[in-house]
Amino acid sequence: MITPAGSAAVDYWRAACLLAFSHAAGLAWPPPGAPQRRRAAGHWGCNPGIAWAAGHLAQAADEEFLLITGTGHAGSYLFAQQALRSGATAASISAANRRYGQPGGEPTELLGIPELPYVGGELGPALGVGQGIAAAAPGLRVVTVVGDGECETPAALAALAHHDVLAAAPGSSWLPVVNVNGARMGAAARFSPKRLQSLLEGMGYTVLSSGAHPDEAAEAARLAWESTAAGTPAAWLSITEKGWPAPALLGGLPFRGPHAHKPRGLDLTDPQVRAELEDWLGGLNSPPVVDRDGGVSPAVRRLAARIRLDLPTAHGPSAPAAEDGGRPAAAGVGTGSPMAAVDEVLAARSVRVFSPDEGASNRIDRCLAAGLVTEVLAEELCSAWTWGSTEAGVPSALVSYEAFAPLVATQLAQYLKLITVRPPAGRPPFAVVLTSLGWGNAPTHQNTDLVGGLLARARDCPVRVLFPLGAGSARRRMREALEDRDVLATVTCSKQELLDLPDPGGAAVGIRLRGAAADDAVIVAVGDIAVTEAAAAMALAAEHGVRVGIVALVEPARLDPGAVRRACGPQLPGVCLSWVAAHHLGSVYQAVRPAGTARLGYRERWGPTGWETLAANGLTRWSVLGRLRAAGCPLPPELDRPAGSAPGPLDPATLSYEVRRI
Repeated sequence: MITPAGSAAVDYWRAACLLAFSHAAGLAWPPPGAPQRRRAAGHWGCNPGIAWAAGHLAQAADEEFLLITGTGHAGSYLFAQQALRSGATAASISAANRRYGQPGGEPTELLGIPELPYVGGELGPALGVGQGIAAAAPGLRVVTVVGDGECETPAALAALAHHDVLAAAPGSSWLPVVNVNGARMGAAARFSPKRLQSLLEGMGYTVLSSGAHPDEAAEAARLAWESTAAGTPAAWLSITEKGWPAPALLGGLPFRGPHAHKPRGLDLTDPQVRAELEDWLGGLNSPPVVDRDGGVSPAVRRLAARIRLDLPTAHGPSAPAAEDGGRPAAAGVGTGSPMAAVDEVLAARSVRVFSPDEGASNRIDRCLAAGLVTEVLAEELCSAWTWGSTEAGVPSALVSYEAFAPLVATQLAQYLKLITVRPPAGRPPFAVVLTSLGWGNAPTHQNTDLVGGLLARARDCPVRVLFPLGAGSARRRMREALEDRDVLATVTCSKQELLDLPDPGGAAVGIRLRGAAADDAVIVAVGDIAVTEAAAAMALAAEHGVRVGIVALVEPARLDPGAVRRACGPQLPGVCLSWVAAHHLGSVYQAVRPAGTARLGYRERWGPTGWETLAANGLTRWSVLGRLRAAGCPLPPELDRPAGSAPGPLDPATLSYEVRRI
């Protein structure tokens, strides 16, 4: 394939290729620079095709656009574009090339570019993130470039299929570009250009197709912008060979197609390899697009200035939610649905909700009535839309069953990495609302792995994992979560009518019967159903003169372990109770209770009804009392579960609790 020449877009592409390859190979700048390390690092193959499409789109554009790349394998292109846009010096480029992928340097899939809205190790979500941004940011043109191999992923296919579900904001548009290079990471792509075209046309796109000739690419880019401006869904298939314009062989090794994915195997100390690189890079820079000082032409800088990688926002942090203080609270106790309370908050604040066709089941009725909910039966796409909308500064929430939320665990982990390494920008939280397993879900709908995985990250990442006490607590905690900034916040609660205890705030809450001077035993509870069952056990024990206190861990990852240990009474008989799998909370329990304390939580045990599942897991009020008796609490045997009994909220009129913040 011959290297083309003759337009600003081609010159941009040549400059970006020179920069990207020099970055991966660790060459000094300007080209052809001397090797600064022995081996190449990172990825090469997808970078030229992305630069080709981006350059032609910039040439055809009359203003800036946001470019999102679907894969972290494009790190060297992102570096090149950033250097071209910022006018980086030769010395700074050489230094960055030298340290890339080396000890003390940057990782081979770049993170931490300020304001970058998406960097993905997971293939596929970038399309949905781009759609979410375009839907939330008025007046912004968004381009998402993915590979033909990436189009095989469920997240990418769902975003392409549902492009008409999420309308772009006024003056905004979204354009998908497929870098069709015929290869995945290590083998041929499954979708041929013809098959991709048929697929996209069947989804309602006007499909534009071009190859490696600059006139074809320029025309396709022009028509793509015209189509999006007219509101016509368009997709551009930019067809170039993977690795082009590199030679077919480098150092005697194949360097096109799947072989171009990573430039590994290139021994840069080999004189023959160096000679081949100098010949190729010198030819790519002829006529010169990079001068002897490492600078580029004004035309190239002009195109680079039209390509934004960042998404600036003007949103600052809101004032924190008011706190009730640490005084004991003796407010009345009622019943309520925690999810209904969350729905009230989301609707009152006009939070944009994305849900995989579960809105009615999850009791977000007010949000549905207000038109705030977008439903598509694909968790990965709903999560990507939430990501994009959040990045654009619009308060948004993903609402799903806790059981199926692990489908988006990798995507949430990617987001946490992103917000952990970049500067705070005052963006609203990436909010995730999960309906707890609880009494009402069958075995197919039971899985606590997502919250378990997030709890494991919560010590080191900006993530909040919240388990409200009941409806009023869910209302308060959801409000607080929405006030936070630059975090991932999850609220896990039930949709059944449960005991509704006052919530004074804080990471942990102490509960005891009003007037009790001291406790004979303690229950450590996590989650609203666990709190309801613990409170019921407390009331049953009180009928026999036994005082059982409760310490509810509302935000387990932000506890003051010493304060909680003191509140638990380390010498008292105790039991730990949660509807989360107990092993997910092992480190928390270890910090607040002796290792010998029984830990009751979700296991793979179930029955035909939700209540029987609760009983099979040993999580009923009677099971808890039995465990306390076994631990030495003076409870009579008649407190074993009566025949035919079933749980449910106690009569609030018979209860008088004192609640305090720990």
